[in-house]
Amino acid sequence: MPHEAHWLTEATARVQATGLGPAAEHRGRVEEIADGVAMISGLPQVRLDELLRFDSGAVGFAQVLEPDRIGCVLLEAAAAPQAGDAVRGTGDVVRVPVGPGLLGRIVDPLGRPLDGRGPVVAEASLPVEREAPGIIERDLVVHPVQTGVLVVDTLFALGRGQRELIIGDPATGKTTLALDTIIAQRDSDLICVYVAVGQKTSAVRRAVDALMTHAAFDRCIVVVAGPATPPGLQWIAPFAGMTMAEHFRDSGQHALIVIDDLTKHAATHREIALLTRQSPGREAYPGDVFYVHARLLERAAKLSQAKGGGSLTALPIAQTEAGNLSAYIPTNLISITDGQIVLGAALFQEGQKPAVDVGVSVSRVGGKTQAPALRDAATSLRLDYAQFLEMEVFTRFGGTIEPRVQAQLTRGARLRAVLRQPQHAPMRLDEEVALVMAVQEGLLDGLAPEQVASFRNHLAATLEPGAAAILRRIAATGTLDGADRAALLAALRKRAADV
Repeated sequence: MPHEAHWLTEATARVQATGLGPAAEHRGRVEEIADGVAMISGLPQVRLDELLRFDSGAVGFAQVLEPDRIGCVLLEAAAAPQAGDAVRGTGDVVRVPVGPGLLGRIVDPLGRPLDGRGPVVAEASLPVEREAPGIIERDLVVHPVQTGVLVVDTLFALGRGQRELIIGDPATGKTTLALDTIIAQRDSDLICVYVAVGQKTSAVRRAVDALMTHAAFDRCIVVVAGPATPPGLQWIAPFAGMTMAEHFRDSGQHALIVIDDLTKHAATHREIALLTRQSPGREAYPGDVFYVHARLLERAAKLSQAKGGGSLTALPIAQTEAGNLSAYIPTNLISITDGQIVLGAALFQEGQKPAVDVGVSVSRVGGKTQAPALRDAATSLRLDYAQFLEMEVFTRFGGTIEPRVQAQLTRGARLRAVLRQPQHAPMRLDEEVALVMAVQEGLLDGLAPEQVASFRNHLAATLEPGAAAILRRIAATGTLDGADRAALLAALRKRAADV
């Protein structure tokens, strides 16, 4: 009996400690649902982007707020609600896990694992929509991001904290260029995030295989929102990847994010807008599509030392049709970013890979971010190459060519051969400096194009030991003094003569 009395006393205490009383709960009802979008009534206090939970177990976020109903974008393909189901507001927004536990993992936009390696151990969870750093919190973009792609590093230097658009027609090597940039960070301190939005499963598989084979995958995060996933997951994918990358930037580290691609993301935004009956504008896109991408890409920045000094570099990818850069989405993204690398279909078909169109590509940060050794070696490279391309067009009409012009054409052809580069084989800074010096000094003018490729591929391994030490110093410091320059030129002359 004493035991029963003790149990009764404990139960009474628990009942008295329970806060009993009236509780208000806001509940709405699903009026319509189709194609991943639900129209809801009865939740007047819901805020924009608030996470909503359905009785079926599905979740979504409020995308459109109207006086009498809410447009909710679903984030679950399974357990889809039905018309008449109850829905509740959570008072929270969509969040994703962040932290080192995501490194080396393949996840969906909500941070759920897709690689079969068990749950993700997150350090915290942060909203997918976050405010971009203010002007006072930002610092100058002066430190380089070595892409390992010679044509980019020499002509369109990228800096930590920059937003550089990669744009071109389908199947021109846009994804390969971005992946090569990630692969080139295997020996750097950059943490890389690759976001696939609406890409084919086979294409994502090839990209993941390339990263696992050639990159430091244990410092990469892959976020996948395939074409079969709900539009809501595809829509939040770039924002989720940006949040994951921002965590490292805000902790004083350096990150690189590739978004592949924003053209499909814009199409998803248009699909959601049309389903929620928003007014269509140019090319049937809603008027806020510019703001969507602007608030996404503005989050990439180089932070000041007072904020930790971290950086987040963004390489968004966009697609054109028949090389039309004046279409709606390309012009939007070009005006948002700090430059664009344009890939041409004609160059790709001619075998000039990477197929970077030097005439229309630009980096608005410029040579300030280049390593000093590479900047000194490539001082007039872009101008020389542009003049060569122009001269090549005129000489096709025939006629006598002056020896000076012929020498310039020969050097330009050798430069074009040097700029060809196999995929997934990024170059080191010291190799780039040596190659540019060899071209600028005319050391390759006497070589056939196939010999130029051999010279490039075996350069570091075939230089004499003294020059190899100079290359190591360039790789370590990014600089090249006068004595080392003279010694490296002598070694390059000897190597060119031996080819």
